[in-house]
Amino acid sequence: MTRFLQAIVQGLTSGGVYALIALAFSIIYMTTRVINFAQGEVLMIGAYIYFYMAAPKGGAGLAWPIALFVALVGAMIVGLVVHAISIAPLGKFDPNTNIGWILTTLSVSLIAVEVVRNLAGEQAKRIDPVVKTFGGKSTIFSIEPKQYLILIVGVVLALVLEVLHSKTQLGRALRATAHDKATASLMGINTGFMVRYSFAIAGILGGIGGWLLAPVIFVDPNMGTLVGLTAFVAAVVGGIGSTRGALVGGLTIGVVESLAKWAGAGEWSTAMVFLTLILILVLKPTGILGEALIEKV
Repeated sequence: MTRFLQAIVQGLTSGGVYALIALAFSIIYMTTRVINFAQGEVLMIGAYIYFYMAAPKGGAGLAWPIALFVALVGAMIVGLVVHAISIAPLGKFDPNTNIGWILTTLSVSLIAVEVVRNLAGEQAKRIDPVVKTFGGKSTIFSIEPKQYLILIVGVVLALVLEVLHSKTQLGRALRATAHDKATASLMGINTGFMVRYSFAIAGILGGIGGWLLAPVIFVDPNMGTLVGLTAFVAAVVGGIGSTRGALVGGLTIGVVESLAKWAGAGEWSTAMVFLTLILILVLKPTGILGEALIEKV
């Protein structure tokens, strides 16, 4: 039973990062109806920026709050660049019929990996965690404090974004843009700004994910690929376009992965994640908390 509970907690902690990146997928989807397949690479670049700012050896050795701020600004800029070169050139398009965004965002992700590989090299880099102990103990449930930090930050940010998007004027403008961009524009909402805002927020979330993962796994050019793909699955499982769904989906996928390893089927953990996706979509095609998009014609 102890090992089972440990697996649950382990899954929740790893699910925190999936929830963050799933939030990024959902926010972009809300305003554009497209999936940003470069989101995992935004996380990877954020992790590299944080490493080079904070690492005492091989980096600038800045205090972690300053390094984190620089990483978040850098990741936000990367998010805006992704929009500028992969979505904006498509002009006014219907994402349901023009699937060019699949190729453009995927191309940007591959280019980002190659650029980082050539600039920083393929050697993985490691950085010390911000939080090392709780109450003089290095672990709780045999899980490192840096992993609990992932869960705490993921849940808090999901709740903050849920309040922001449900209770504020900015959130109402975002929902209006998501519901009907043309009508929202006629009502005076700057839909172009809302799209850029979604990519900027997604970039910041990617930067936070990179900061949280940098001490847990080695920083390397491929670190964002599987994380991004798994987070996309989490977003769909929870309900793409829902902030609460992103949190639920991220934690669910994290627990599924962890329980697969607990059951001695670690090599099948990725397969279990996609099996969960299939089962959820069969039972509820919109995801756990997703809602069907109704259009009047």
